[in-house]
Amino acid sequence: MAKPDDLADGLRRLALSLPETYEDEPWGHPVFKVADNKMFASMSVATDCVQLTVKLTAEEREIAQLLPYVSEARWVGRYGWITAEVTDDESLDAALEWVRESYWLKCPPHLKSAVEET
Repeated sequence: MAKPDDLADGLRRLALSLPETYEDEPWGHPVFKVADNKMFASMSVATDCVQLTVKLTAEEREIAQLLPYVSEARWVGRYGWITAEVTDDESLDAALEWVRESYWLKCPPHLKSAVEET
């Protein structure tokens, strides 16, 4: 089983590798933002998992919520956000893709090409 700190490091590395991103901690846990204060991901490290909150399209949300480790995010779920409990390589792979998707949804138009498939 993967260690939550290692999973969090992988998520952090990807989030901060995207153009014009930075890490903030307005609520006592890491929040990843792009450009002018646009949050695209939030995570908290627990003893057994990393809870990752991201924004997805309606179609992506519908598919993601079929997975047992994904639920509608508290407070912001009605705006299209989900929370995933990342515990292993399989859930990490999905979470990394969702970080890219959330970045694409929240970043300014001139940065979208950073995560679009070519």
